[in-house]
Parts: sequence; structure tokens; C-alpha cells
Amino acid sequence: MDGAPKRRLRRGAIAKATTAQLEDLGIDPAAHALAATALRLAAEVDSAQDPKAAATAARELRQAMAVVVAAAPPKQHGDKIDQLEERRTKRRAAKASPAKETAT
Repeated sequence: MDGAPKRRLRRGAIAKATTAQLEDLGIDPAAHALAATALRLAAEVDSAQDPKAAATAARELRQAMAVVVAAAPPKQHGDKIDQLEERRTKRRAAKASPAKETAT
């Protein structure tokens, strides 16, 4: 091994944003190697002293996150039609409730 001192990577804005995005996707970096690699690359970008090193790490981070995002399970939020249907059902239930109360 070489005698170069180990440098400490700092977790700055890029690492925090990457962590937040992984959490939003529901991906655990401990269970997903490419997600863990993305976090390491984000720390490399935050810690880079040389603009070329930062650019290289940022490019690799972009590519890694593209693969992670593509592999993430789809969210179960429903599409716009489902959201409209849900609002419509709530609106109809709200209109029906006062009518039932006054009839009794």
C-alpha cells in the first residue's frame, strides 16, 4: 500500500441531497451496493479540492443515481385519474352526509 495519508470525506450538500433522494425512493444503501456507491461519490464531490476530480465524481454520481432511480420500485401514489376519482368520492360523500343527517 502507498504511504499517502487517508483523507477524510465530508458530507456536504451533495451527500445530504443524495441521502434524501435515496430515502424518498425507499432504497436502503446498506442493502443496495450502487446506492452505497452513490453516497460515496456524493461525499467525493463534496470533498474534492480539484475541479476535475469534482466533475469526474459528479458524472459518476449522475450515472449511478440514474441506475438507482430506474431500479427503484414504483411509488403507490396512483396517477392523476386515481387522485381525481378519490377527490370526487370524498366530495360526493360530503354532500351525502348532510342530507342524511337532516332526514333523520
